[in-house]
Amino acid sequence: MLSAHHLLRLVIGLVGSLMILAGSVVGGWLAPGSGLWDVELMAVLRNSRGAVYVAAMLVVGGVLLLMFAWLSLGLSLRRRDGQAAAAGPLRRVVTAICVWTAPLLFALPLFSRDSYAYVGQGRLLASGLDPYAHVMAELPNWYETGVDYKWSTTVTPYGPVFVWLQNIVVRATDSLPLEVTLFATRLVAVGGLALLIYYAWRIARLRGYDEAAVVWAVGASPLVLMDFVVSAHNDALMIGLIVAGTYHALRGRPLLAAVLVGLAIGVKPIAVVALPVIGIIWAGRRIRSSREAGVDTAATPSAPKPFGWPRLIACWAAVSAVAVGGVVAFGVGIGSGLGWAIGLGTPLELGSFYSPSRILSLAARDLANGAGLDGALAHRVVVWAFLAAGCAIVAFLVTVKRRADPLWLLVGSFAAIALCAPLLHPWYALWVLSLLGVAGIRRVWQLRVLVYATAFFAMVGIYGEQLDMIDRIRADPGIPTLYGWVGVIGSLVLLATFELALRRARRRMPASTPPEVPMLATLPARASATGPIRPADAPVSASSTPSP
Repeated sequence: MLSAHHLLRLVIGLVGSLMILAGSVVGGWLAPGSGLWDVELMAVLRNSRGAVYVAAMLVVGGVLLLMFAWLSLGLSLRRRDGQAAAAGPLRRVVTAICVWTAPLLFALPLFSRDSYAYVGQGRLLASGLDPYAHVMAELPNWYETGVDYKWSTTVTPYGPVFVWLQNIVVRATDSLPLEVTLFATRLVAVGGLALLIYYAWRIARLRGYDEAAVVWAVGASPLVLMDFVVSAHNDALMIGLIVAGTYHALRGRPLLAAVLVGLAIGVKPIAVVALPVIGIIWAGRRIRSSREAGVDTAATPSAPKPFGWPRLIACWAAVSAVAVGGVVAFGVGIGSGLGWAIGLGTPLELGSFYSPSRILSLAARDLANGAGLDGALAHRVVVWAFLAAGCAIVAFLVTVKRRADPLWLLVGSFAAIALCAPLLHPWYALWVLSLLGVAGIRRVWQLRVLVYATAFFAMVGIYGEQLDMIDRIRADPGIPTLYGWVGVIGSLVLLATFELALRRARRRMPASTPPEVPMLATLPARASATGPIRPADAPVSASSTPSP
C-alpha cells in the first residue's frame, strides 16, 4: 500500500504532467497540414494570445512540479539511521515513472520539434530515396508535415538502424493522421527509455547498488520526461542500447554486447565512443563459466586476469568488427551505404550559448576581428581545438586509465565529447547524466552534479526557441522573459530546499556512516560490518575500483 506522502508525491507529479499536456495543446508544435487545425476550438486557442500566455505558464509550472516530485522522491530514498528506506522503494520509483509518463505520451511535441524531422527522414527512405544523399525539401508537401526549415536542406545525421525504424513507422501509419505517426515515433523513444531503465536496474543488482536510487536517477527526472518522452529524442534508444550492451559485457557476453552497441551506433554514430570500453571489459573480464566453477549460477567472480596491449587490441578489433561491420552491412542492405558516417561530425557553425567551446570560439573570433585578423579562422581553430581535446581525453581514459571502473570510463568519455562540442543540447547532457546514474551515485558531489545539471538543462529546455509559441508572442518580449524567470526562480527555490534537506539528512546520519555516502543509498540493506553482501554474479568488470 502506498503511503500518504508517496501518494501526494505521485499526485503532484501527475498534475505537473497534465499541465504540460494541456500546455502542449496550445504551445506545442503542430504541423501546418495537421487535421487538428480543422477543430474549431484548437484553431481558436492557438490563435489567441491570452491562451498562448496561459499555455507557457502551464508548461513551466508543470516542469517545476515534476522537479519537486522527483526531488521529493529522491529524498524519500535516503538512508535512515544507517538503514535503507522503507520496504518497496523500487516499486515506488517505477510507479512514479509510469504515472508521470502516461499523460506525456499524448502531448504535442514540446521543447524540440526533431520528431517531425524523424518522420521526414522515414518518409525519404519509404519513398525510395537515400536519406544520406537526398534532403526533405525534395519530398512533396514536406513543409506541411511540420519539418523545421533548418532540416529541409540537411541530410540525415542519424544511423541506418534508426532511419529504417522510422521507415517502418511511416509505412505502418501512412494512411493515418500525422499525430498517429508522431505517437508511434514517441513509442520508439519510450521503448529506448524502458531499455535504459531495465538494464540500469540489472547493473545495479549485479553490482550491489541501491536499485531504487539508480532507477530514480535514470528514469524519473523531469529532464528525462521532457526529452525522452515529450520530445521523443532517439538519444533514449541510443543510450538504452549502450547500457544494455554494457550489462552483457559485464556478464561475459562481449559479442552480444558488441551487437547491441553496434545497434546504438546505427541509431546515432556518436555511440562509437562506447566501443573501446566494451573491448576493455572483454579484455579484463574476470569471470568463468558455471561449468568451470562447478556451480549453477550463470557467472561467478574469479581472480582478475591481467591483460596487456596485445589482448586489448585484439578485443578492440573484435568488437569493432562486429559493431561497425554490422552497421556497415545494414546500411548497404537498406541502400544507404556509408552515408551514416557523417553523423560523427559536429556542425561548426552551430553552438549552444552555454557551451565552453562556443563561448571561447566566439570570443576568439571577436578578438581576431578587432585585431584585424581572420575572425572566422580563429573561430574554427578554437572549435577544432576543443574537439581534439575531447578526443584526446577519451583516448587517455581508454588507454592510460583503462583499468578503472568501465562504467566511469563511459561517463568520462561521453562527458568529454559532450562538453568539448560547440553544440550541447539538453538531450546530449542526458548521455552523461544517464550513465552517471548507472555508474552509481556514491558521493555527495555526484548527486549534486545530477540534480543541478538536471535543473539547469530543464530550464534551457523551456526557455528559448524550443516552444512553438516564441514567434507568436515575440511582439511582447516580456512574456517569454516572464515565464523564463518563473522557471529560473522556481528552480533555484527547489534546489535551495533540496540542499537544506541534503545537509539535514547528512547531519542525522550516525557517526559510523562514512561522510562521503550521500543520502541516496548506493548499497543494499543486507550489508554486513565489512561491506555489502554482493550476489553471486556480482561485479564482473575489468575492475571494481570506485569512482574518484
